[in-house]
Amino acid sequence: MSISIVINAQPDTCLNYSNRNAAIVLGTLGIDTSEGYGEIAFVDLPRLRQRMLRALHQAGAFRTVAPTDERGPTRIVEIDGRPTIRPGVRVIDPGIDQEGVIRRLREVFHLLAVAHELRSGVTWC
Repeated sequence: MSISIVINAQPDTCLNYSNRNAAIVLGTLGIDTSEGYGEIAFVDLPRLRQRMLRALHQAGAFRTVAPTDERGPTRIVEIDGRPTIRPGVRVIDPGIDQEGVIRRLREVFHLLAVAHELRSGVTWC
């Protein structure tokens, strides 16, 4: 799953993040992401950009997620009458560190600046 952050007046200008990463970035701005979608009105852009500048100067204070690498149980299945060992499904989550959050905050800051120049709101879903 992912969340796209789109400039309403210029839909081709957008960012796309995993739900978790979008929730961390938007949550840093005080935006509730629990419904999975929302809109940032044009009149709110200056306030959010100021909030983002403050947040960017508080490096080290962002929520992070450690990377994980998990594998499901190994199974023995029969193929052509012979037992065959099949490894379990592997799930890798790269997590997100402070640098990753800061990079995404800068990207969103730039997107909000473009939206402000276009006098447009921003939708995320």
